[in-house]
Amino acid sequence: MKLLLWGAGGHGKVVADIARATARFTGIAFIDDGWTDGWVEWAGCPVLGGASRISDAQRQGYTHFAVSIGGNRARAEAFGRLAAAGLEPAVLVHPMASVAPSARIEAGSVVMPGAVANASASAAANAILNSGCIVEHDVRLGAHVHVAPGAVLGGGVEVAALALVGLGATVLPGIAVGVGSIVGAGAVVRRHVPHGVTVAGVPARIIARTGV
Repeated sequence: MKLLLWGAGGHGKVVADIARATARFTGIAFIDDGWTDGWVEWAGCPVLGGASRISDAQRQGYTHFAVSIGGNRARAEAFGRLAAAGLEPAVLVHPMASVAPSARIEAGSVVMPGAVANASASAAANAILNSGCIVEHDVRLGAHVHVAPGAVLGGGVEVAALALVGLGATVLPGIAVGVGSIVGAGAVVRRHVPHGVTVAGVPARIIARTGV
């Protein structure tokens, strides 16, 4: 089976490496709307063109996809377009990640090297568990969530759709992070985070209201 990745940037390099490491795919290629004539390869994989080439990719036998874009809203939009075109979202888990048998990782999600998803944790569609993050028992991640490298989510944390938990941030057990909210790098979150805000600092406080 062949895998189509949307997003030929730095994040895309890592996702391509994970896809190779799974040894499940006979071919891996990128599409990217930044494509220009002469850009034919990225991270050892062909670049087929922009999003207008999805149907061409399908004719070439690409049946599965993952979105290799770090930004949550852009990733959500790309996920919807690829799914609507009839491609099947893949789950990509690096062999050096640790995912408990009772954890659930849903379609389109990517689990990077060193990430941990412990007992009964769940990640909804198109989530990113980035390198070295810890998602403890009973954590629930909504669709299109990004848990950045080194972030730690304590047991029972809930992170709603489109939220970002930044590099090295810590969310204490049982805390909820609202839809589309951002937890800044290195923050320590001790209280529930409303929808559509940015929090930062130790302890974390609201520094911006961006809306959902």
